[in-house]
Amino acid sequence: MPTQIITNMLAASLLFSFIPMDIKVHSPQAVHLEHSKGMENINDEKGLEEIAIGLADDFILPLNPANDDLKTKEDFINYYRNISDLDLAGEFLNTFFIEKNGVLEHIPTEPPLWFDSKLPYEFRQISETEMIISQYSSTDLHGSATLTIFYKKSAENRWVINDVQYGMEQETLNEV
Repeated sequence: MPTQIITNMLAASLLFSFIPMDIKVHSPQAVHLEHSKGMENINDEKGLEEIAIGLADDFILPLNPANDDLKTKEDFINYYRNISDLDLAGEFLNTFFIEKNGVLEHIPTEPPLWFDSKLPYEFRQISETEMIISQYSSTDLHGSATLTIFYKKSAENRWVINDVQYGMEQETLNEV
C-alpha cells in the first residue's frame, strides 16, 4: 500500500510540474533574454511586426497587478532600458506610479488605452530604423481614439518604443 501511494504521488508531481515549452513568459528577465537573441537583425516585415507586438506587450506589463518583480525606480529603469526610450519610460512611471520609501507603488487608476494584438491594427515599416503600429478603438471610458506606437532602432541597434501618441476622435453634435 505505501508503495502505491508513493508511486501515485510521484506520478502526480511529474504531471503537475510539466510546463509546455512554447509559453511566452513576459518578465523583466524574459524581455532581456528575448532581446539578447539577435532579434535586432530581423529585417523581414513579419519578423519586425512580431518584435513590435512583443515590445508593446512588454511595455504595458508593469501595470499588471500580479507583476511584483519590479519594486524600485532602478528596477523599472533597468526593465525599460531594453524596450523603450528612457524619457518615455519616465513619463509612464510618473503617470502610473508613486514612490514611497524607495518602492514604486501603482497609483490606483484605470489602465491607459493600449494595443491589443487580437484586434485589428496596422503595422508599417517606415524606414530601416523606424516602424509604427496604429490601432483604432472605441470604449466608454476612453471614447474613440487611435493609438500609435512609434519604434526606432537604438544606438545599440535594438528596436525600442520611441513614442506613444493618442489621436482622440471628436464627436460632433449630430453624432450625439
